[in-house]
Amino acid sequence: MLVPTQGVAKDVFSFAVVPQYSAGDTFRVWQPIIRQLNGALPFRLALETAPDISSFEDLCEDGQFDFAFVNPYHLLRLHENRGYEPLLSDRSGRINGVLVTRREGGVSEVAQLDHQSVAFPSPNSLGASMMLRRDLREQFQLSIKPRYVKSHSSVYLNVALGVTAAGGGVQKTLAQQPQHIRDQLQVIHRTGEMPSHPVVVHPRVPLEVRQALKDVMLALAQTEKFQTLLRNVPVYQLGPASFSDYQPLLQLGLDAYYEEQR
Repeated sequence: MLVPTQGVAKDVFSFAVVPQYSAGDTFRVWQPIIRQLNGALPFRLALETAPDISSFEDLCEDGQFDFAFVNPYHLLRLHENRGYEPLLSDRSGRINGVLVTRREGGVSEVAQLDHQSVAFPSPNSLGASMMLRRDLREQFQLSIKPRYVKSHSSVYLNVALGVTAAGGGVQKTLAQQPQHIRDQLQVIHRTGEMPSHPVVVHPRVPLEVRQALKDVMLALAQTEKFQTLLRNVPVYQLGPASFSDYQPLLQLGLDAYYEEQR
């Protein structure tokens, strides 16, 4: 049974989601999740996002959101600069960045991408951009022309249409694309593994509020209805997260691939 928390002074807390897909798709996926949570919490969550990943990162850096679903590397910066802490993440397994090309586009090996245009959702997407750009430069010694197209969905569409020779995403978002898009793409490289996107909380949020959200999400995640909603994110096995899950990312030398947005 879900027990309401007593003494919550604030009625509404923002819950922001990194726009891996279009804004419309982000709300389509997340609004039913927020609606379910609001039916079980003693306070209300207000779903927010941004027009693109870079704008979302700037708003997070300003501390605009109470709760947020963010990329793992961004958590490191938010933890250092704003004190955000991870609450929950997908515990079903670690994820990989994927480099895709068009099946009929004539590019089937990474070496063919030297001096070619490659689409990425944003400069600072961890698996879909930073780790792939690091691999292309350091593992394959290639020079590419990055093209930042605001979302994972836009990356896959650019590649399918032949606008860019290749594009970066992650396996989870690739699997969420329409079948007719996936059928046109092939994966030619995968990065090393990384932890999944966490739900994070700003330090200003009272402990009883963050604990209530954590408890309710974990309880609902045991129900078939909520599991179905989470699979649309996709999240397959929701569980507690801690900062120690993400500390190994500090050893990957990714600072050289992070771009300040301001």
